[in-house]
Amino acid sequence: MKKYLVVLYCFLIGNLYSQVVPIASIRMNDANGVPLLLNQTRTVTGVVTAKFGYMQSFLQDNTAGICAYDSNFTSSVQIGDSVIVTGVIVHFNGLTEFTPVTNFSIVGTGKTVNPVVINLQQFTNQQWNGLEQYESVLIRFNGVTINASGNFQGNTNYSVTDATGTYPNTLRISTYTNIVGTLIPQTPVDIIAIGSQYKTSPPYNSGYQFLPRSTSDFILPGPGINSIPIETNITQTSVTINWTTTTAGDSKIKYFVSDSLYQPVVYTDSVYNPAMVTNHSLTLNNLKPGTIYYAHISSTNSNGTSVYVPKYFATSSHSSSTGKMELYFNFSVDTSIAYPNNKATGNVDLKNRLIHRIDSAQYSIDIALYSFDNITLIRDKLINAFARGVKIRIVYDYRDGVVQPLMQDLINAGIPVQIRPQNSSGYLMHNKFFIFDSRDTSSYSDDWLWFGSANITNQQFYSDYQNVLLIQDETLCKIYTREFEEMWGSHNNVNNPALAKFGPQKLDNTPHILNINGRRYECYFSPSDNVSTVIENLILNETHKSINFCIFAFTRFQIANRMKTKYNPPNVMVRGVFDYENNYNNNLYLEMKGIGGTYPWNPPARVYLEPYSGLLHHKYIILDPELASSSPIVITGSYNFTNNATIGNDENIFVIYDSLMANKYFQEFSKRISESGGSIGVQNISSNVPEKFHLNQNYPNPFNSNTIIEFDLPQSTLATLKVYDISGRLVKQLFSEFLNAGSYKINFNAENISSGIYLYTLETTSTRITKKMIVIK
Repeated sequence: MKKYLVVLYCFLIGNLYSQVVPIASIRMNDANGVPLLLNQTRTVTGVVTAKFGYMQSFLQDNTAGICAYDSNFTSSVQIGDSVIVTGVIVHFNGLTEFTPVTNFSIVGTGKTVNPVVINLQQFTNQQWNGLEQYESVLIRFNGVTINASGNFQGNTNYSVTDATGTYPNTLRISTYTNIVGTLIPQTPVDIIAIGSQYKTSPPYNSGYQFLPRSTSDFILPGPGINSIPIETNITQTSVTINWTTTTAGDSKIKYFVSDSLYQPVVYTDSVYNPAMVTNHSLTLNNLKPGTIYYAHISSTNSNGTSVYVPKYFATSSHSSSTGKMELYFNFSVDTSIAYPNNKATGNVDLKNRLIHRIDSAQYSIDIALYSFDNITLIRDKLINAFARGVKIRIVYDYRDGVVQPLMQDLINAGIPVQIRPQNSSGYLMHNKFFIFDSRDTSSYSDDWLWFGSANITNQQFYSDYQNVLLIQDETLCKIYTREFEEMWGSHNNVNNPALAKFGPQKLDNTPHILNINGRRYECYFSPSDNVSTVIENLILNETHKSINFCIFAFTRFQIANRMKTKYNPPNVMVRGVFDYENNYNNNLYLEMKGIGGTYPWNPPARVYLEPYSGLLHHKYIILDPELASSSPIVITGSYNFTNNATIGNDENIFVIYDSLMANKYFQEFSKRISESGGSIGVQNISSNVPEKFHLNQNYPNPFNSNTIIEFDLPQSTLATLKVYDISGRLVKQLFSEFLNAGSYKINFNAENISSGIYLYTLETTSTRITKKMIVIK
């Protein structure tokens, strides 16, 4: 009977599928690496070994492996499924695929495929002779060092090293895995992965890369450090370092004062705790104020030692460092939403503020600039400062080999300038910061950092919308000096082009968390510090009420998708203003607006195009600025939300955990979104369920141009707020939205309304309430 069933099964399968062939037989290539059976249909059987997203999966038998690029097949199978697959053989940048899969059947589940153990040399130099033996095969590399630090980024390639050598761009992290955002191992690891290939032109005999499928494909030694060590309780003389491990281990930190990037690694102090734990916390005491330290962090158990190195951290500044922050906008702001005594400073002449700081410099000025043009007075002030003995160093963009005239004047005056070398990818030295007197170790009260969105040109200062921060803090200036000197190539006044690093050459070698006057701040530099991932995680983990942004260029879908994940109107809003010139036909903008792109948002976000001729050159995000109690955050700096800014440009961001600063940025944002035809709209101020419908009296009342209207909703409902004149004519509809139960407020701007008595009415599906307001001009 059993024999009869087997014969019947084979007969049925034979009628459903063409003859099953070994995968190796369809993997044979010509001299250029193109499949001999290109565009022909074949049937194979194998076990599914990997899935990446909804389109790409891999399977293999005991002869070879193959990729299946088909949404129906990939979404229907799981790793470990035994399958019979019929597909068309195609070729994509060196990778042989089934596209489409025309027929398939799952004939078993829970199958195990053991990876083939090879080294990196074997993988990257496959002697294919018609068959690339490791492509689409589950493989394992032992003792691999990943030449990067920080967190993994999606759709990014990394350099790796084993005993056979170093191989750039060989480890690829797919955005469809849970690896993205996790800690890059800092000690050698074993890696299980799928072999793949990406080469855009023949012969297709290189470009090999391997793709781990999940975090479990990294086999860590020892306890396995699985989180970036984080600083807490930062003071002038102590810092606590915290990290976690997969399994229990002891805790040890070795460290020393890191005066520069160019000193030898010599540990002078250590702290140890023998307790076997997975949550590690060690406090380092008797530290020096305003100092950067280099640390070696480790945990050991019977399986070995896990290491995180280097870890840079910094203490708080000396007491004489004030932490004073000055925020400037060069166009008008909406002070009607300012907290008491917290009006933002708009319409500032940025040139005069920068000149004042240059004239005040006594010891040193370090400058990193993308563009320096037109403003001859700043050129003259820098030359005068240099003449009076101020040590000036400048890092400058290659700019297609053209040095702007004013920058050439500085070079002619003897000021040393390090220019980022030419690169074929179009990456830029895109920073815009000045560091004043940070190299003067005799004083801590004159260290100032100037940074933000503005290049030093007349158009940027007077025509384009910009924001600039000026901060007096010793530690912050030292961190930016460290970043500057990596591009400068030395710790002294003479640059060293041989050691200067830009773009992908740079390392994550600066502290990121600061304590300035008791508040937390963070700073990150691109591309070494995974800036996009930092922003994405802040959006995902710290947003509770709203995401608000003003941006010159926004093409980074990873950031937009994080916003989309949090978007839940009216509880969590997404509002944005895009520069018109760079974004009117941008798919990302069209998607957020709900009017185009591949996946239009529904409902659309409140995003608008800045309509004026000048550029909206801001690059900031404000999270939850509506209430101080919502712990608002500002992200600002030179970083546009683009792929180039993420993977190749020299950029910086500064993260501000301060409700007053967030409110000032929100005043700027409110003005920009209003000019662009939008508004901040109704704001949820409490999620507590009120007892009844209520419309408060507006305040102030009477008022000149702006007033606040608050109301309560005891149940979720469609709510509309309208303003009428005394004759009953509709003047303005402030909003009409479906709102959840809670308390709300909205700002009413009456700048274009004449003096008189007006009525405002709250309408819901079950009630209508009207009150009076008085406008006095």
